[in-house]
Amino acid sequence: MADVFTDLRTETEALAELAERHGSGPGPDLTGHFARLTSTARLVRLSAENAGAFGVISQISYDSLDEAVLSWLIEQRKANALLAAAPPEPELPWSDGPLRPSVLAAAALTELFACGQDIADASGVRLRRDDAIGHVAYYGVRTRDRVYRRHQRTPPGPFRFELRAPSGTRWDFGPEDAAAGRVAGSAEEFCLLVTRRRLAEDLALEFTGGHTAEWLELLER
Repeated sequence: MADVFTDLRTETEALAELAERHGSGPGPDLTGHFARLTSTARLVRLSAENAGAFGVISQISYDSLDEAVLSWLIEQRKANALLAAAPPEPELPWSDGPLRPSVLAAAALTELFACGQDIADASGVRLRRDDAIGHVAYYGVRTRDRVYRRHQRTPPGPFRFELRAPSGTRWDFGPEDAAAGRVAGSAEEFCLLVTRRRLAEDLALEFTGGHTAEWLELLER
């Protein structure tokens, strides 16, 4: 995988181009997606720039797609630059607890992945993903336990994740002898699953081990 900060910059520009290609003329209103992304980018910027001001921000709305994309790009580019320049320590505040700048960049990439999929689905286009989704897969693995805690459940032992990158490389996360469960298959499908853009039943991922069924149930609630 390339540097997470480089991939974050690249995917930012790619998403803006996607909106430009498919957001003009008659069709679905995409402004809400970029309002959500602007809120997230603003939180990332505050986390890196002024940790003491980090917190809930007011709801954002736009009158046009051009305004929405431009406002988001301004915030996102600032956030990207601040994350790339931030020292590894101390960790930066985030909604689920402090994160290293590189991990927060992976969280931001996860939001871009999810929004890009929403736009593609609304526009009826098929996205061609590259290995930048590895950061999204990593974040999905890293936040597995959050799903349990959100439902007041105790997470089981670690899972083994064996994911196939768009390039054909295999990415492995977790111990080889993980007894709690194993997830294997396409990294793109895994990212669609953990961002809740697709249901497990619509994907070709393989799940083995007694605890993966519980994890899927909680994830899809």
